[in-house]
Amino acid sequence: MARVLRLTPGQQRIEAHDVDKGVDCEHKKVTDDDGSVLLHLSTFGSRDRESPRKSSQSLQFDSGIAAELVDVLRATFGDDALHLNLQPRLDVAFPADGTTADIGSLIQIYRSNPEAFRALISNDDAASDVVALANRRKQVEDFRRLLTDDDYFDSVRKKNFPKRGSEAVWQDFFERNPWIFGVSLSGQLLTSWSPDKLEQVVAGHSIASVGKRTDALLRTSGLIQSMVFAEIKTHRKELLEPVREPYRSGCWAPSFELSGGVVQIQGTVHRAVTQIGERLNDTAPDGSDIPGKSTYLLRPRSYLVIGNLASLFGEGGGEHQDKVRSFELYRRELVQPEIVTFDELLARAEWTIESASNGSGADSR
Repeated sequence: MARVLRLTPGQQRIEAHDVDKGVDCEHKKVTDDDGSVLLHLSTFGSRDRESPRKSSQSLQFDSGIAAELVDVLRATFGDDALHLNLQPRLDVAFPADGTTADIGSLIQIYRSNPEAFRALISNDDAASDVVALANRRKQVEDFRRLLTDDDYFDSVRKKNFPKRGSEAVWQDFFERNPWIFGVSLSGQLLTSWSPDKLEQVVAGHSIASVGKRTDALLRTSGLIQSMVFAEIKTHRKELLEPVREPYRSGCWAPSFELSGGVVQIQGTVHRAVTQIGERLNDTAPDGSDIPGKSTYLLRPRSYLVIGNLASLFGEGGGEHQDKVRSFELYRRELVQPEIVTFDELLARAEWTIESASNGSGADSR
């Protein structure tokens, strides 16, 4: 009879024992004087012994030695259920100093039982927030890459929109991420008019109507809601006329694309207000009004997303002050729309994500 105090690899030359001379082994839980639990194993003589059945050898293991024994068994036979009928186990140590745990081990654990992980996360509000935030951070990273990597942008357009222009890339991106408009365009929270699609018909019901679509139709949140329009161009559109000389000394004219975009969304808003009026009621599937659900069109706000402030830099790599002044004065004097460049929209989205990560900002859709 012996209490096992240590498990170490053996150095003896040992061969497999004869099965015919095998013995029975009984196990039992016993309690030590200090209250700790022990596992007691007793073997009984082989079947061909002449003496009556009695215990011949016994071993006792405390919880620490038992854990070591389990590790030895797993290392010897593996985690295959055909051998041990044990569930695979992977332990990940999270360092006390706050450093990152071994990612490889985490991935192995997830792959061993992804459904359990999903159930764990779905029942944990904080974990769900982490997953949502991680996805939005990934989308912001994709936003930056689309904006700064011309080859990547062109590859996305050729792959997904071979028969459409560059605007289709941004339309698709913002359709998948309407929250960027919701938290970035305005001091008010903006939500997509439709949960299914940003782009909406806002004026007319036939192909004879001109300018009847807007790239993004939103509305403010609150007890009283107002309609908000947005037109999406591309980051490659010039903000100022691409000429070597200014229109007048120190004055650079807005580009054809910029002024054209302004006129386009102003016309869209005008036609919508003319046809819809000051107030639009939400309707049920049968066409009836939904009480308390209406949206106002009282001088509705509008946005034109276009270009990149980097186009206002000069040949030496610094800001061209006359160009910056010309662009800023032009857009600040406009009543509607508000002009927002793609890099400004990205900066606001990045700030939102970082604020949410630090627990100092809201990340709302």
